[in-house]
Amino acid sequence: GKSTLMHILSGLYRPDSGSVRFNGIDSPAIDYDGLRRRVGFVPQSIELFAGTIRDNLRFARADATDEECLDSLRAAQLAGLLERSREGLDTRIGEGGLKLSGGERQRLAIARALLRRPDLLVFDEATSSLDTETEKEITRTIDQVIRTRPSFVTVLIAHRLSTVARADRIVVLKKGRVVETGAHLDLLRRKGLY
Repeated sequence: GKSTLMHILSGLYRPDSGSVRFNGIDSPAIDYDGLRRRVGFVPQSIELFAGTIRDNLRFARADATDEECLDSLRAAQLAGLLERSREGLDTRIGEGGLKLSGGERQRLAIARALLRRPDLLVFDEATSSLDTETEKEITRTIDQVIRTRPSFVTVLIAHRLSTVARADRIVVLKKGRVVETGAHLDLLRRKGLY
């Protein structure tokens, strides 16, 4: 339900019934292509391509300059990746190239999402497939991104309490329905499903 809801809100899925409103505008009147361009999405399962770091970043925005690519890598705390190779953005990853750890793959996905210059940044179970230490590192990266880029809305979809505890507002779903909303401490005090 969580991921489906975010896919609907980001315009990737359209509702079969009912309506979704964006700032009071009904979903049929929304320019979905325009909406999707304003969303940065970091999925649980990262799709990277055999090619260069630049190719993998520009998948999100083909007109991005090298400086914008480097800025997004720095923001995702991945600039050190380029130090492992003398090729810079031309470093090949994947088949026959640089092998990336799970955390590096996740940070590259974050950099790719940031390169879009989104108004809405969605992390969909972005730490669930990582080991505990890498999860902590990526959570710190996400926190840093949120602190340094307050101009966009960030949505974290997660099962792990440690991932969502610092959120301004938490929405708890059960069987596809919202059953609670509030801040971490408020929800704990209520002793509900959260």
